[in-house]
Amino acid sequence: MDYSRGKFSSLVLLVILSCLAGCASKNALEQNQGQGQLFQSGLGQPQASIESNDLVEVETSNGVVAITPTVVGYTDSQFDDPFESINRPVFAVNHVVYTWVLNPLAKGYTTVMPDPVEAAVSQFFSNLREPLNAVNHLLQANGSDMGSSLGRFLINSTIGIFGLFDPAQAWFEIEPKKATLNDTLSSWDLGYGAYVVLPILGQSDVRNGLSTLTESAFAPVTFVSEPPQTQYIQAYDGFHEFAPRATSYETLYQESDDPYVFFRNMYMQTLLRDKEYQDKQKQEPETKAVTVEANTHD
Repeated sequence: MDYSRGKFSSLVLLVILSCLAGCASKNALEQNQGQGQLFQSGLGQPQASIESNDLVEVETSNGVVAITPTVVGYTDSQFDDPFESINRPVFAVNHVVYTWVLNPLAKGYTTVMPDPVEAAVSQFFSNLREPLNAVNHLLQANGSDMGSSLGRFLINSTIGIFGLFDPAQAWFEIEPKKATLNDTLSSWDLGYGAYVVLPILGQSDVRNGLSTLTESAFAPVTFVSEPPQTQYIQAYDGFHEFAPRATSYETLYQESDDPYVFFRNMYMQTLLRDKEYQDKQKQEPETKAVTVEANTHD
């Protein structure tokens, strides 16, 4: 009982801290959203305006959406990075760990791991977080998606053999709809706070960092295992998700003049673009197509 109360108190504290950090940057973020300029890869190189009506698919936190390419970058002044003096040393230490430990392990792991097994492991961990998805959908007042997440967890944990397979989608057409505490706080209109680099975990922001730490503490695996097995399982989950991106990280790092700025800008552009998309969705109500028949006179 005391342990549960401690968890609840920690969650309340983390949410309050997120509110304080998020509100501090909310106004600045809203002011900057209308000042986007076209830059190539966010590295400060001006690019000609894109004049195209063709739709392109962009992956956001809300899924893949089709948009008209208008803004592809932001100026450095729009990136809230007050902790740069701390972030850079952490980024440098992370790079050493990635280069000499995680990346070699990740390459070996992806080489020896058969694709079907890798897919099953990914599905297992995806199913394991479905209760968290359901809680966040509830906090976002989205009952339909909450029901879908609970249904997926029940079906995949039984018929899907502890989540190794996904009959919920294959047989019942219940699509996965991931929702994190970061998504919930964003839906409550709480700002991201500031850009931060987390040890080992890498690029993040205050709001997302609090989401990661909170969900790690309240993950379903914490209720069915004991330390240190819990930490081993969570570490393996993170490593399994990181492994396919190891090669991409090395390529991007080597091709950038200032890797810290490059990875920061890439992360922040995605963050600001998602926020801009969400704001437009709120401001532009859905319009229904109306068919008008014109009168003709012979």
